[in-house]
Amino acid sequence: PVYDTEGHELSADGSYYVLPASPGHGGGLTMAPRVLPCPLLVAQETDERRKGFPVRFTPWGGAAAPEDRTIRVSTDVRIRFNAATICVQSTEWHVGDESLTGARRVVTGPLIGPSPSGRENAFRVEKYGGGYKLVSCRDSCQDLG
Repeated sequence: PVYDTEGHELSADGSYYVLPASPGHGGGLTMAPRVLPCPLLVAQETDERRKGFPVRFTPWGGAAAPEDRTIRVSTDVRIRFNAATICVQSTEWHVGDESLTGARRVVTGPLIGPSPSGRENAFRVEKYGGGYKLVSCRDSCQDLG
């Protein structure tokens, strides 16, 4: 299982803040506009005193038994902010390609033009040092940063 800072197992029924494991590395995760106000990018607060928005993790597909709501390391999950926005759209995360630069960004909102793998919204929580890191598993698993 993945554990929160108080030693409790993460559950698909809970909301959690995603914060840096080390002090002095910014705040929690938030939603930020890019060129247009919507859809919103997943971004990190620059001020470490700001926790950002809470997120919810849910098992990605039918891999986990429906009654097992525990979030596990190295298992595909979906992530969404547990918050409302002015965009009036889903706050579920997915990896999207920037049309001008081709760079991949984690964004919220509707998925436009899914890839052949259909895994734009597949993420994992992996152990990293004394904490965890988030990775995107769209094509192959890659650190989010």
